[in-house]
Amino acid sequence: MASLIYHAGALGDFITTLPAIARWREDRPAERHILLGKPAHAALAPPFDETWDTEAAVFAPLFAGSAASGSPLAENIGSVTSALLFAVPSSPLAATIERLGARGIVRQDPFPAAIVHIVDYHLSLFSPEDPAKPPVPRIHLSAAPEAEDFRETVAIHPGSGSAQKNWPRGRFIDLAARLADRGSKICWIVGPAEAEIDPLPGGDHWRCLPLAVLAGRLARCALYVGNDSGVTHLAAAVGSPTLALFGGSDSRVWAPRGPNVEIIDSFPRGVEAIETRDVLRVCLNFLKEK
Repeated sequence: MASLIYHAGALGDFITTLPAIARWREDRPAERHILLGKPAHAALAPPFDETWDTEAAVFAPLFAGSAASGSPLAENIGSVTSALLFAVPSSPLAATIERLGARGIVRQDPFPAAIVHIVDYHLSLFSPEDPAKPPVPRIHLSAAPEAEDFRETVAIHPGSGSAQKNWPRGRFIDLAARLADRGSKICWIVGPAEAEIDPLPGGDHWRCLPLAVLAGRLARCALYVGNDSGVTHLAAAVGSPTLALFGGSDSRVWAPRGPNVEIIDSFPRGVEAIETRDVLRVCLNFLKEK
């Protein structure tokens, strides 16, 4: 028996599904669990028995609706006894795998149509949990930690998947300089979206690190500061003290959840409305508590 879980979205979107995926797996302890998604994301979740890369050509027929009966791919899909698909209604995936023999298919739109926190939205597929304990995504850290000490490090990620979510670059630079003056070590997180941008001054650079490595470092930082981004959700989910800046998206839906998260929210005025002094004040409060 096999359970297929499909999610091919961005990092932050995947992290918000983790509590729902955990519930799905708990309800199916006897099944083998297969992720059809991004291998880099699979490394952040409790181990899957298999990971099928959605970018691999062998799986393209599932999304084109052209998977042939009797093919090796069809045989694999035919063994699926339950499937949780985070997919839009127009996706042919559900119909395709049903035609190939998959059973127990549950599909959910990746994004809510109403104002509800995204984690709670995904968990609406299941019976309600204790409302006094909002569910929190947890990242699976399996690798041994690096020897380097990050206890004095403030990690800053100035990017995101959308320019309208980004706090002005100059304010991030000003914030970093003020924190460095107070003794913090600054590490800039540079992902693929920022790789071509001029280097940011006044600190080290973590460039395009594997997600599992980045997660391990963030878990040991004194503080993380970032926009509404996948890396911000990653920091919150590994338990790093996290300050998230919102202005281009609704924090009621997209705020990261974690054991030590603060939000500065200027939605819908725009993230430019957030002042450096306000961000610095919250950062210093975090650093006093560590």
